[in-house]
Amino acid sequence: MKLGKHIFKVGGWTAVSRILGFVRDVLIANVLGAGRLSDIFLAAFKLPNLFRDLLGEGALSAVFVPMFAQQRKGDENAAGRFANNFFSWLMAVLLGITIIGLIAMPIIIWILAPGFADDPGKMQMTVEIGRWLFLYLIFICGSAFLGSILNAFSEFALVASMPVLFNLFSIGALVLAMRLNAETGTLYILSAAVVLSGVVQMSVLWGRLRARKFGLRLMRPKWNGQIRTAFRRLGVGLVGSGFYQLNIIIGTMVASFQAGAVTWLFYSDRMVQLPFAIIGLAAGTVLLTSISNALAEKNMTRVYVQQNAAMRQSLMLTLPCMAGLIALAKPIMQFLFEHGAWTHESTLAVAAAIMIQALVLPVMTTSQIYSKTLYAAQDVKTPVRTSVIGLIVSSGLYLGLFAFIGYLAIPVGIVVGGYVKNLLLLRECRKRDLFRILPGTKRAVAGFAVLSAVLAVGIWFVPIDNIFKLFAAIGMYGILYLPCAWIINKSSK
Repeated sequence: MKLGKHIFKVGGWTAVSRILGFVRDVLIANVLGAGRLSDIFLAAFKLPNLFRDLLGEGALSAVFVPMFAQQRKGDENAAGRFANNFFSWLMAVLLGITIIGLIAMPIIIWILAPGFADDPGKMQMTVEIGRWLFLYLIFICGSAFLGSILNAFSEFALVASMPVLFNLFSIGALVLAMRLNAETGTLYILSAAVVLSGVVQMSVLWGRLRARKFGLRLMRPKWNGQIRTAFRRLGVGLVGSGFYQLNIIIGTMVASFQAGAVTWLFYSDRMVQLPFAIIGLAAGTVLLTSISNALAEKNMTRVYVQQNAAMRQSLMLTLPCMAGLIALAKPIMQFLFEHGAWTHESTLAVAAAIMIQALVLPVMTTSQIYSKTLYAAQDVKTPVRTSVIGLIVSSGLYLGLFAFIGYLAIPVGIVVGGYVKNLLLLRECRKRDLFRILPGTKRAVAGFAVLSAVLAVGIWFVPIDNIFKLFAAIGMYGILYLPCAWIINKSSK
């Protein structure tokens, strides 16, 4: 499998999705502002996102893809039966979770955002919007499973393009709400569009599997040795994914006690997650399949080569993004978001969070390489242990520092917890001889870091007083960096 080609495809579609997501966020900022309505929608939307990550794109794919790859090496028909049974169990579980979630939504919202209880109307509306959005769960998790099967066939592009549909539906809903001057009704229009996008995504992926003659179908779930093994591993993986999501929930709970903080942290996280999703998640998605196949063939040389290639290519782009976000956080927020209901106070608050949280980008990227390697080796316990330790460190900082630095305690905790988790993952991979960094990779990463730092210091002193100068500064940064980085990467192979 051509690693770079697939990473480029996934990253390209993710970039398109994130650009549209950025447009969506700008519209949300203009329509809802950074106050009551935006807090309601963003807090309610964390629910389907939480379960999507937990059951859809987290532990589920990490457990299913290696097992499915192993099945395919022996018997293609057996792999199909395994996928059908797994899918049927997943749909049954999701249906049960959806029913429970709709009934227990008031309790869930109270746990997720206890600060909303001071405003009964805000709490009640969050419960209503949360019920609408919870219907998205079954469709997006089903889509993630169908996408895992297509990824196992090394078909990454269509799966990576699905978030584009979600963003297009959301943008359409916001434009419609603006034309109708819907005000509070915007929340209901946007929620309906989110659910409809999930239906369309699942339909498209199902149609692609049928075109591949892969007969995925719902059946009466059967409990057997394969499902028992999968669920045992999934249970362990869910604990790890759950601790990651618990980290997000604790951050939201703490932030909810400062007015506007939930929204500030949402936008800072969006800005930092943009390069990570385009680069880090793209590399991790492709590596899970490629390393699973290499380990099934017991070809460790191929594993090391793919890991180092992914590390060089991903850090070549991640390090300048980190430096650029630190240098340009304030003008980015000012000239792209400070319109309509968005205030200058919100710009400064988000920029401060971005400058801190951007420091976690390199380890978020390399953690993908280490964790996907362990998942490909069908080890789900180690990522769980590292997640638990990372959560303890992050949450301790959230709670300990909030009284002193307010909402900025959350990005500080994210950064420190991320580095701790990354070091633990690296140590385990090295101890089991599942990862080796090559000399050329060390030289390349050092070169990328120095070049990024020098250019970021230079751009810090460039006066930027309008959006055109902002884009010119970003463009100049790329023009100076990319050719030099390409030479460094080429000479280090």
